Amino acid sequence: MFPHMYNKEPELRFHIVKHYLETEDSLRKTAQRFYVNYKTVFKWVKWYNEEGVQRLFSTYRRPWNRTKKELEKKIVLLKENDPTITIRKAKEVLGKQGIMISIKGVWGIWKRYGYVGFNKENKINKPAKYDSWSREAHVKFEGAKELVNRGKIEEAARILNSIPFLPKNELILEIPNYLLNLRRRTEKIPSLSGKIPIHSYLRKIKNIFEELKRKNLYYTALRIGINEVVALGWCGKPEELLKRTKELKRMIKSNGNYLLFRPYFRLLIAEGITYASLLKTKRSYEIARTCRRLLKRKKYPSYYFLDALGTLYLNLEEYREAERLFLKALDKVDEETNKYIKGKLAAIELLKGKYKKATNLSKNAEFGVWIPHSRIQLFRSLLFLIKGLPQKTILLATESLLLSRKEEINPDIFGASFIIASAYCSIGEKAKAKKILTRVLPIFEKMHLKKYVTILNIFLSGTSNKSKILLNKDDFPTVKLALFLKNGHYRKAFSYATKKYLLIYFYRYIFFLPEAVTSLLEKGKPTGLPKAILRLPVFNKEAPVYHISFLGNLIVYKNQRYLRIRLQPKDRAFFIHLALKAGEPEKEIPLERIYRNFWKKSKNPPRNLSHLLVRIKKAINLSSHLLEVSYKKDNPVLINKGIHFITDYDEYKQTLEQAKALLRTGEWKFAKSEFIRAFSLFRGEPFKKMYDDWSDDKRLEVLFSYETEILSFAKELKKRGRKDEAEKLLKKAERIVPLERELNARL
Repeated sequence: MFPHMYNKEPELRFHIVKHYLETEDSLRKTAQRFYVNYKTVFKWVKWYNEEGVQRLFSTYRRPWNRTKKELEKKIVLLKENDPTITIRKAKEVLGKQGIMISIKGVWGIWKRYGYVGFNKENKINKPAKYDSWSREAHVKFEGAKELVNRGKIEEAARILNSIPFLPKNELILEIPNYLLNLRRRTEKIPSLSGKIPIHSYLRKIKNIFEELKRKNLYYTALRIGINEVVALGWCGKPEELLKRTKELKRMIKSNGNYLLFRPYFRLLIAEGITYASLLKTKRSYEIARTCRRLLKRKKYPSYYFLDALGTLYLNLEEYREAERLFLKALDKVDEETNKYIKGKLAAIELLKGKYKKATNLSKNAEFGVWIPHSRIQLFRSLLFLIKGLPQKTILLATESLLLSRKEEINPDIFGASFIIASAYCSIGEKAKAKKILTRVLPIFEKMHLKKYVTILNIFLSGTSNKSKILLNKDDFPTVKLALFLKNGHYRKAFSYATKKYLLIYFYRYIFFLPEAVTSLLEKGKPTGLPKAILRLPVFNKEAPVYHISFLGNLIVYKNQRYLRIRLQPKDRAFFIHLALKAGEPEKEIPLERIYRNFWKKSKNPPRNLSHLLVRIKKAINLSSHLLEVSYKKDNPVLINKGIHFITDYDEYKQTLEQAKALLRTGEWKFAKSEFIRAFSLFRGEPFKKMYDDWSDDKRLEVLFSYETEILSFAKELKKRGRKDEAEKLLKKAERIVPLERELNARL
């Protein structure tokens, strides 16, 4: 071994000290073995004995001419106690106390603690992400990372706690909160964004915020308070958000301080978005104009601020201006923000009716911090609605409810519910659509989401109220569009939707008010609607829509008229199979799968299928050309050529997911109502006297879901002290499925 083969990195120091302590070698012998000076080995051993292993892994040395710790702490507290204080003012205050320090000295200390020295190009409300790493932070961080890799979490925490300011990193997530000091716990919050449920995230922020206030650490409280404001916006809690914003503004005191421009701007954006959700458009527009003026005055207007302002205009439904700002910022921001901007641009393209461009943009986009998957499903559901596939639309919107409930995001319930209602309207089920909207209306009234409430009231109001619906100049564009349609101004509404990038809203709204379109079609005049939409049953009365209820005895409605039918057990099973597997036009089922499910041992399954189709078409009054067998190469399929099916089982799943979403958001009263409605769809045992393989499997699937969900709901009832209701529910459920006594006993 040669001396130049070794370096004195933390790994080597630790290895040498460990060798010395675990063997009988002396200091000199250990030093000779590793080709280092014995005095150096003595120094390392002393470090280890006095400060632990973390001292060996931290190579940072406090400069000899650095301000003493006591004075440094005093200068830091000046900024913490009064966030508005400037460097010159701090120097003046210290001078009155007999402390002589230069402006550069104050600036240097504040920079180490993350109060000044921001990257002007990246200035936004993510200081722990975009503020630069000091040499001390970088060196100590690397040492802590090595200790974490070795499983020495406590030692790593001690090193991290000694850093004045720590930029955003993933390492801190591996350290438990009880090992971190207050400053580190505060800086950890941005790293938790989107990684934990939002209510847990808010609870952590509030606890830290109150602790910071008690200790008069207002600057750090201001920073974390803005994180809380953003999260409250996601939750749809406008009253709480405005209350916190008001408190944070008092900490800032003045918007003239350039050092506080970042938090002040972010508070204005959050405030503007909140006022938009409360339908206080005048106030929201005032804030938007203020933000524009503030950015014009900046020498270095950050592209992240342009993105934030674009988001405000997005919430004001000024999509043209929002698009302009997003495009300006798109290629000037980091990769993560770039994906979020692409998600917003994809939504705007969809609103414009440019579906291909929207789809391409969405492939490399993100749609939300806490709920990316649910937003993607909502996005896809809208695409399928415009393609004229309502059943697929309902499926994806229901999946969106399933995903969003995990993160407890309230406003997404409106989006999913309105899309589902629009899809039902598109197939002529307007009564069912109105029932869905009527059930969610009280939820949004309670949440004070006035824009959603206004839109729902417009579509739920009867024609007798038409004269009472007046247009207000301060109404949102989507509200104005709904009023144009409600008041019978179809051409004006279409022109307005095109101009304002609201075509996707126009398509959804027109399903509730189809009379104008059918009138134009009868006169042979153009409607401006895509062909796929015009083929939907709401505009095409010849398109058959079958509503099949099989959660009990089979009940069938065709275009909302009851059909009295008599089918053999296998015919009933196949009819249900067809509705679930090929419920929309152009859906298909491979014949091989049909044969395997229904005529596994038959010598001539094609003949059996042919006879069965004749019987079913006759029984349900279906034109022969709407259900055809097609031979695609070597893969023959049964194709749905224009039939729309809806089932009570799909309705059960959709209602159940909405109930779970409401339960997760704490809306017990509304959730309970939805659970009971979902379970009430079961009238008896499904697939009774149907003994084919598919029916057996499907019966087990349906009954297992019913049993699992009803037991879970009964447990929730008992937990809330409603034992009698739970027992009554279980007793009723046992008429349909014999509940496991062991599981029942656990309740």
